Amino acid sequence: MAAVYSRRTVLAAIDVLDCWNHAQFTEFLVELGPAIYPHIRDEATSLKKRLSDLKIFFDRNPGFVVDGTPLEDVFIERAVAMLPPEPKQTFEWSRGPRRTDYMEAFLRALERDGFVVSEGALRRALPTEIGLPDAESELVRLLDKHGFEIAKSHLNQAVDAHARANWAGANGQIRTFIDALLDTIAERIDAANAVLSTGQPRRIKLAQANFLSTALNEWNDQGTGYFNGLIRRLHPEGPHPGLSDEDDSTYRLHVVLLTAKLLMRRFDRGPA
Repeated sequence: MAAVYSRRTVLAAIDVLDCWNHAQFTEFLVELGPAIYPHIRDEATSLKKRLSDLKIFFDRNPGFVVDGTPLEDVFIERAVAMLPPEPKQTFEWSRGPRRTDYMEAFLRALERDGFVVSEGALRRALPTEIGLPDAESELVRLLDKHGFEIAKSHLNQAVDAHARANWAGANGQIRTFIDALLDTIAERIDAANAVLSTGQPRRIKLAQANFLSTALNEWNDQGTGYFNGLIRRLHPEGPHPGLSDEDDSTYRLHVVLLTAKLLMRRFDRGPA
């Protein structure tokens, strides 16, 4: 069964509970049921440590169900319910409750998984069949399997920058990731490609080797293929893009995750 939420998003949902006091958190544990009690420290310790205990329980029991509902869904639903509405007032003095940093991080994690919160409800921004959490997990597995350490490092930095709302930093690492991925694939397919300059010369070699398919319009020498356009779209301002907004950066991350998964699956299968 495809994962609906990434582990990162579930842990971010638990972090949202940080605004509670001990009594509220204990009441939530009662709702979760007695099977969880022995695994969570009591109110004599800090709330952060109790939240860490809950994260550890989730990691150790990923299939745990509460009254027929997966535990991860319980966390997500509770965190969404705790989000204050988007402020509509324009004056500082007239604003209602503000979202905490943990809430903002939770919302960004949801967006990476293809969800948005609108009018207090969790909604899909993308069809569930796309499976973004699974795409990221499989991509990382294949990067590890084939030793694509440089590309994986850039991917991790892109996701981390996005989580911090550093849109320009995320955009730069997203582009560097796809560049490093294509460059490394070119080297692995033919070691002679290592003497070529990175970027365009190696992508041309990938097309000549039919790793990038000209028949599927993935590449052409006139610059109108899918990957030609993708590279330009990721960095319209060159290798060091200016500021971006959240929607644009999230779009770039989603497109690259799905595209990179396709490339690594293709590489993993080997020559046709």
